[in-house]
Amino acid sequence: MLWIGAGLVAIWLLSDTVRRYAPQRRDPLEIRLSYWGSYTDNRLWQEIISAFERSCPEIRIRPEWLPLAGYTTKIDQQFMAGDAPDLILFQDEPFPRYAGEQFADLSPLLAEDVEMQRRLADCWPTAIASFKHGEALRGLPISGGNVLIYCNLDAFERAAAFRGRRIAPPRADWTLQEFMALCQELTIDTDGDGEPEQFGCFQPHWGYFMPFIWAHGARLLDESRTRWAFQGSQALDAVSFYADLHHRYGVTPSPIQYAGHYSDTAFLSGRVAMYVNGPWFEPFLKQTRLADRYRVVDIPTGPGGNATRVTWDGLCLYAKSPPVRRVNAWRFARFLLSRQAQNVFAIHHRAIPARRACAERYVVEGGGPGSGSAAFLRAMDRSRLQPITPNWQVMYRAVQRHFNSVLLDGPSHKSPAEALEALAAEPDIVAAFGRSP
Repeated sequence: MLWIGAGLVAIWLLSDTVRRYAPQRRDPLEIRLSYWGSYTDNRLWQEIISAFERSCPEIRIRPEWLPLAGYTTKIDQQFMAGDAPDLILFQDEPFPRYAGEQFADLSPLLAEDVEMQRRLADCWPTAIASFKHGEALRGLPISGGNVLIYCNLDAFERAAAFRGRRIAPPRADWTLQEFMALCQELTIDTDGDGEPEQFGCFQPHWGYFMPFIWAHGARLLDESRTRWAFQGSQALDAVSFYADLHHRYGVTPSPIQYAGHYSDTAFLSGRVAMYVNGPWFEPFLKQTRLADRYRVVDIPTGPGGNATRVTWDGLCLYAKSPPVRRVNAWRFARFLLSRQAQNVFAIHHRAIPARRACAERYVVEGGGPGSGSAAFLRAMDRSRLQPITPNWQVMYRAVQRHFNSVLLDGPSHKSPAEALEALAAEPDIVAAFGRSP
């Protein structure tokens, strides 16, 4: 009898493990949904899932929540195993690498769904374009945002007191030259030791600097996004501007000068007065002492005009999801583009909803017409897509490395012209986009 008792205890102890890892038959009405994000993001998704399950109690959503770091690696593993979730939240940058093979063409589902066609027609054009593969839509845009310039008003007042004159946040129609001049005004050495205690701006990584590249009239790829185009005088002016921020004018800190300061904390502490970021930074900022002490202003205008960079997150349907689950997955996907679900994104204020009909709610939740949210929304009409291709990651790493080289000191330092030439000759760039003519 002792062995029977021991067996029952073992079954009790191991039952949860067996249930978790043993192969199980999937209920066709259970849909797996994969998404990333913080604890706050998870709460947003749980709210949406609960609302959907109340409206469709016969369908269950099984959430698979992961941090953003490592998210694509995890999805890669699931693709290789042929066992990815039915619905996958995806960023627009890695999307082209997977779209043709892993994500279903939504055209057949859309052709029979007039209401969904109407909802998509209400989305921002850049949001739709982000998830097209050829002529086929292989993802539904959910939310996104552009980048503008945050101003720390405490840092502005500190610089004004030091210089003995008022320093105001910039107008909407300011220029690249005015941006550089303002950065110089805001950079102050209060103790006279030759090391600024406050810098005008945080040196943006090249992705956030992209609107400045466009302002100079330069571009990385041609219109087809297949050939390298970052060359010539306009590209050289853009890289020179980037280098001058640090080396010529000293208005951005080096890694040593902001030792231990992450970009967010450098801005929050007033170590830097201006900072390029997107609407996703606002909810966090509103919980700090700067909640009422910041402004959001436009990217300055240059010879190439005034535009900013927009990115989108979308929901993709796994191509190998069985037909019986695909139908129910589509029901949840279309719910995400309903006014009800899109307003959840607006209320949580994590990003701009994909549907324009929910934009007013987003601004109201963000503080109204004079708020940062209103500034981000106004800039949507001047927002351009990044030159995303299947080779995006290759390009991103190469450009970041060569942009960094113009900021370095010592033997690793390159002039803007040297960096531009080395980038065009980078083997990964040549292999992906050809050699510049």
